[in-house]
Amino acid sequence: MTVSHILAVLSSSDLVIDVEVIEMNVEPKTQSLRAKATLKKGYVLYVNEGIGENYRRYSYHLQKGDKMTRRWDNAPHWRDIRTFPFHLHLQDKDEPVECEEVFVRDVLLKITDILGERYRESTEASK
Repeated sequence: MTVSHILAVLSSSDLVIDVEVIEMNVEPKTQSLRAKATLKKGYVLYVNEGIGENYRRYSYHLQKGDKMTRRWDNAPHWRDIRTFPFHLHLQDKDEPVECEEVFVRDVLLKITDILGERYRESTEASK
């Protein structure tokens, strides 16, 4: 997974209206991306990815207006969750719930369910 691949998946999704790169860093051994994807129906997805040889840190923060709807991340807290460090924050829960590791495509598929939309992307971005 590279930051250019993440941007290609976002840009090719029918859910995404616009992608704004806030910060991007591509070094020989590490890459990072902070981006804001404006989605259909007034939703916004904030993407934070850090990728290296032996690590991956991510946060996908979905909100509508000024309210967080969901946030998938792997910050190393919430050690009591079975899927540690992977977890999902929901707007109406004080503590996160179990969640397997996700990638940008997984998150877009989950958002598709939330929005009641059909998910499509170009075949080029899915490679």
